[in-house]
Amino acid sequence: MGVATGVAVAEPAPRNLKVYYGDMNFWRAEVVRIALFLGDVPFEDVRDQKKPDLKAAGKLPFGATPVLEVDGKILSQTQAIAAYCAKLAGIHPAGAWEQAKVDEVINGCTDVTMTIGKTFGLPADEKASARQALIEPNGRLTMHLGGLEKICVENGSCGYAVGGTITVADIAVWRLVGWISKGVIDGIPQQYVASTFPALSKLVAMVDTHPRVCEWKRMHPNNYKP
Repeated sequence: MGVATGVAVAEPAPRNLKVYYGDMNFWRAEVVRIALFLGDVPFEDVRDQKKPDLKAAGKLPFGATPVLEVDGKILSQTQAIAAYCAKLAGIHPAGAWEQAKVDEVINGCTDVTMTIGKTFGLPADEKASARQALIEPNGRLTMHLGGLEKICVENGSCGYAVGGTITVADIAVWRLVGWISKGVIDGIPQQYVASTFPALSKLVAMVDTHPRVCEWKRMHPNNYKP
């Protein structure tokens, strides 16, 4: 039986990258796009392909976007894509522990998304009350966001989730909170995160004013209106 040696093997940089997702700034897509942008990694930002067409083309192994096409090969699942793109962009932490903490944050963002997402299938007259229960001090959404808050606090409440420079963890949290705080989810007040999670709020402000992130926002005015 073969045994892994743990020795990294250099591989050539990909020649062609394509990110598939709709024309929106949801965190699952922006964490990938902006990571590549921060690292000046060229990629094709494909926003006009419909899911049925992508599925018919064999590009949706798990039935969902985003997906990343790398020289004709498909990579799916947000955490995997984000980690891969962060490495290409040079913004992935070097240490195994910090890499794991970045993955923890990405998975935490997925937990938050799924918790809120479950309410969208409820009858219209039940959605707001169900979401209000989620944001109670002992509510499930408060628990998930509290986990992300704790990670930021343990990192010194410095404006970053992991380490002292921007990572895909920060990009993910920034856009996740942007979605929650947009005022479009009935039952979740716009100020819920800002009034409850100070370390997350500091992170959001830090990413929102990052020069390259500001440049990205200017390049996509339809997604980032003043």
